[in-house]
Amino acid sequence: MGDVEGSSELDSNFVKQSLNHLVEEINKEYGTSILSPLTITLGDEFQGIAVSNTSALEVIFGLETYRMKQALPFRLHYVLYEGEIDTEINTKTAYGMLGSGLTNARGLLTSKRRDRKRFRIHLQDSFTGTQIEKLMDVASDISESWKVEDFALILEMLEYQHNQTVADTQQKTRTQIWKRRKTLQIEAYRNLTEVAYALIETTK
Repeated sequence: MGDVEGSSELDSNFVKQSLNHLVEEINKEYGTSILSPLTITLGDEFQGIAVSNTSALEVIFGLETYRMKQALPFRLHYVLYEGEIDTEINTKTAYGMLGSGLTNARGLLTSKRRDRKRFRIHLQDSFTGTQIEKLMDVASDISESWKVEDFALILEMLEYQHNQTVADTQQKTRTQIWKRRKTLQIEAYRNLTEVAYALIETTK
């Protein structure tokens, strides 16, 4: 599950259109990883059911990538919850299902605590879930410092590890890209996400 951070301070039509587009893109890109497609349940909230914990994490990072591709000026909160679903899974839309997993996930999503984290990870293996959440917290600290105008450059640096490759497309020197990579902590972010994937793979 997820929602838009600070949506009440944003134009509601803009939020609705942007979130609709995000959800559509993710459902297309990650269709084989999703049992019940991402569905907007309220104007700024969405939910879906993934094939596995790893698939759920892939969807989260997919949403982060598409948010940056579209240069959206808002962030998303996420809840990844491994729990029970008592009713038949709706493979057309994430509506009409019941179970403690869904109920508890929504409780975490709608928590109004002042220290609410961007990423809440609750797995049956609680120790691993907590470790992944800590990794995501640090990764979020890094990504929250990124400016919208740098998103295109950041996406290229995440995709290509060779500075010259990025420099050629950005019309910069290799040294300039190296400096930006350091300043933006791209490799630290990459390492954190790779370790998160490695950990969640152990929960299959």
